[in-house]
Amino acid sequence: MLNVCIVEDDSEDYGRLERYIGRFCKENGLECRIDRFSDGLGFLEAYRPVYDLIFMDIQLPNIDGMEAARRVRETDRRVGIIFMTNLLKYAIRGYEVQAFDYIVKSVNYADFSVRMKKFLKYSFKDGEPSVLLTFNGKTRRVEVREIVYVEVVGHNLRYRLTDGEMMVHGSLISAKQTLPAHGFAQCHSSYLVNLNYVQTLEKDEVQVAGERLPISRPKKRDFVTAVTRFIAQV
Repeated sequence: MLNVCIVEDDSEDYGRLERYIGRFCKENGLECRIDRFSDGLGFLEAYRPVYDLIFMDIQLPNIDGMEAARRVRETDRRVGIIFMTNLLKYAIRGYEVQAFDYIVKSVNYADFSVRMKKFLKYSFKDGEPSVLLTFNGKTRRVEVREIVYVEVVGHNLRYRLTDGEMMVHGSLISAKQTLPAHGFAQCHSSYLVNLNYVQTLEKDEVQVAGERLPISRPKKRDFVTAVTRFIAQV
């Protein structure tokens, strides 16, 4: 399933792009879902990081497309962004928000198809797994490789990430069901560790990305076995 969002205030431009996307998906055997927003503010207020690709008009009412894209990047670094414009001088600034590409609004279908194939080739080639984390109404897409460990804090979970942390309401059981079984293991009833970041094992502690976490007696045997097997398979 290809999840697409079109942020475009011109109905004619939106209709053309919608037809192009539908035709492309049909020709390439893809299922597709398309959402549409007609202004930048409404798009940002409703945004959740569930899209694979966003077609963003640069000239939008309320908030322009470039600023909307900047705000999207605060919570979603993975989604592809393709700008739509009649003014190329604005489109070339796409590097500021890691835009994948830009298209001129009068683009023909053949050119559009080439750009879509390029997007699919480079954006999905590694199949990097990710999870959606939500707390206090804010949702962020996080790639699994960014998660160092998960810690139980009261009735919440603290996700220690490579670039900071995020608190999420939930249980460690639910986190284990969401994350890949291979690559994560519990060293303690309150900690779920990404084995990629394990540095050293001691009697009752494990060093994970420079931090020392406790290893509980009930979890020790299974945890050490998981670390040993993981290292052997790397």
